[in-house]
Amino acid sequence: MLLFRNKVKDTDAEAVRNIVASTGFFETAPDEIDVAVELVEEALVKGCDESGYHFIFAEDAAGRVVSYTCFGPIPCTVSSYDLYWIATHNDCRGKGFGAHVMAKTIEAVKNMGGSKLVLNTSGQDMYKPTQGFYHKCGFELEAILKNYYAKGDDCLIFSMDI
Repeated sequence: MLLFRNKVKDTDAEAVRNIVASTGFFETAPDEIDVAVELVEEALVKGCDESGYHFIFAEDAAGRVVSYTCFGPIPCTVSSYDLYWIATHNDCRGKGFGAHVMAKTIEAVKNMGGSKLVLNTSGQDMYKPTQGFYHKCGFELEAILKNYYAKGDDCLIFSMDI
C-alpha cells in the first residue's frame, strides 16, 4: 500500500538523493543527483508555487519515500507542464509504484489547470525500459534532439495531452 502526498518535508531531500542514486542511471553524471536534490531544497525554501517545483511523493507502509515526481509549469505557456523527475527506488521497481505516482502526477497537473505534460529522457539503450514506461503511461514521442546530452546521447521529448 502506498500513501501519496504533495507537501515537501525536510527529510525529502535525502530521500530523493537515495532514490535517484539507487537507480544506477546517474553514475556517470552525479551532478544530476545534486540537481534533483536542489529542486527539493528550493521548494522547501521558497514553497512550491514560488519555486515552480511541485512534487508527488509515494511512501510505503513504513513511511519511507519509495517513488516521487517533480513537475512544474513551463514558463511562457498557458497550460503546459514539465515533468522534471520521476524515479522509484531500485528496491521497489517493477511493483507498479512508478505508474501510480505518474497517475497521481497527471491528476495533479490536470487539477492545476494543465493541459499538456512534457518530459525529456535519454535515447541511450539503458533507457529503453524507461521509454517503454512512458509509452505505457500514454506519452507519445514528439521529437529527438541528436547528440543533446553528449555525442551519441540523444534527447527524446515525450508529451501527453491531458
